[in-house]
Amino acid sequence: MLSRLLKKSHPPEAIPTFTKKPFFRSEQKAFYGRLRRALPKCYVFPDVELRALMTPISTDIKQRRSEKEFLVGRKVDYAVFDARLTLLCVIELKTGAVLDNTPGSNAQLLKGAGIKHFCWDKQKLPTSEQMMRLFGSFTLPAPAKNDNEAQPAASTELGGPVSVVGMPRHISLTPETLDRLAPLGHTKAAYPHVWERIRIFCTEPNHLDDYLNSLSIQSRAGKRAGFPHEVLTEITDIEEANAPFLTRVPEKATWDDVFNR
Repeated sequence: MLSRLLKKSHPPEAIPTFTKKPFFRSEQKAFYGRLRRALPKCYVFPDVELRALMTPISTDIKQRRSEKEFLVGRKVDYAVFDARLTLLCVIELKTGAVLDNTPGSNAQLLKGAGIKHFCWDKQKLPTSEQMMRLFGSFTLPAPAKNDNEAQPAASTELGGPVSVVGMPRHISLTPETLDRLAPLGHTKAAYPHVWERIRIFCTEPNHLDDYLNSLSIQSRAGKRAGFPHEVLTEITDIEEANAPFLTRVPEKATWDDVFNR
């Protein structure tokens, strides 16, 4: 009887009720719309945690757990992916676009992981047109402009220099760049199937590098078999132009130097 009386005297706690909350504030929504217009072929995800974008290279279980915990709570404002959900770059919005380059900062972690990084002043955000010029080949099929012409415009129109970590103005070659690198079209005329593959891979630097390297598998005495000198020159020029865009993953040590002593 006493237990029944006690239960009656303490009514169950009311379950709280909620209402949906806007994901973006109005100014955030406007900027996201600009990003989408500048990157129509990309997926743009807001408020992304770093631990969703990078993973420790250590093989030690305890160290990996500790390094993963180091990323907890760290975020970037936007992460940009291509149609195959390959990460292209991240964007941070900071007051004054002041980039923290101290050890262990987001900028340093992103640089170490080989992730391209933009940092913009949240009070002076770029327009869609300015972002299209800045992102370059992300926005194909829009024609790419000459680097010497476009670079100063990107700096002044954005209200000051843009802080970029390890990020060239373009992230890859473009079909227009290929045409400039091979103006006489020797490869296109003599080996149209090779030229077509080069154009397909040109916006993916690592795939292009793998394909160009595969062309030399038949090498004889350092010379690609079957390719005349003028074609070889064009391929070499494309390889050199593509090199700055390659993303290299740090290699893990597989041998202790102590054994070499």
